[in-house]
Amino acid sequence: MRNVVVSRGTLVGLAVGMVIGLAAFGARPADSHAADSVAAQVPGFDISWPQCGKLWPPGPVAFAVIGINNGRPYTANPCFLDQYRWAQRLEVNPAVYVNIEYPKPDRVEAATGPYGTCTDKDKAPDKYEWCRAYNYGYGLAKEVHLRASALRITPSTWWLDVETGNFWSNDPTYNAQVIRAAIDYFKEKKLPVGIYGTGYQWGIIAGPYAPGLPIWTAGAQGLDGAAMRCMSPTAGFAGGTVKMVQYYDFGFDTNYMCPAGHPLSMFPIADPLGRVGPSGRSVAPSGAQLPYWRALPMLSN
Repeated sequence: MRNVVVSRGTLVGLAVGMVIGLAAFGARPADSHAADSVAAQVPGFDISWPQCGKLWPPGPVAFAVIGINNGRPYTANPCFLDQYRWAQRLEVNPAVYVNIEYPKPDRVEAATGPYGTCTDKDKAPDKYEWCRAYNYGYGLAKEVHLRASALRITPSTWWLDVETGNFWSNDPTYNAQVIRAAIDYFKEKKLPVGIYGTGYQWGIIAGPYAPGLPIWTAGAQGLDGAAMRCMSPTAGFAGGTVKMVQYYDFGFDTNYMCPAGHPLSMFPIADPLGRVGPSGRSVAPSGAQLPYWRALPMLSN
């Protein structure tokens, strides 16, 4: 997901985490053979308000990304903390994703902010909307960060969820202003931030705006397809490089961490339960059954 420097203390912590994870499942130690291929490594999952009161992904799970909103900015996922604590069984600081959109005319959160107080709606509508867009984007980022701080959690990455399903202006220039403002907030606080979405949706929403952030892209077909996107020079968008790929599997949004350069990518462990594949497993584009994934505890930290 990002460049990581691993110290001796970190490696010791990871080793402890792996031992604990194996003990919890009564598992045997990993053998000396690493994963045969990139596709043999375990994916993670992302969950949010749609999973409240429902089943969450079964173990073993490598990592999780938790939605902090209830589908829209300035709302709260009602079971966020429970889901985040669940994810912390795998990582110290799981990542979160943040819903982002353009402010509708009645959004009071856009009226004032770091850009100032937005006036001259009739005399200078372009200036007015430019002001509102920045205030709104900056404010929605600030709101989730302050809420997380109040819960005493520090996400490893803040992923901005940019999708056409949310409300946006017809002008990508103004939409980009919202996104730019949210990015500015996280950068000011020196917090890792990335973009979730697809190149197609990004083009509709933000046009040529290219902040050059890490990319979490969606829409891959199966685990093999996800792994291929990590290696594709055309899979990224917004001037960024793909770090994680989402696909649908196990009845959940499943995610594959691009392993290139990741210091933990060479430490897979065997499936603690010795399974060869659950029902409903995705298949490769060729139609071949994919192997069951191996667990990688603490992957993204």
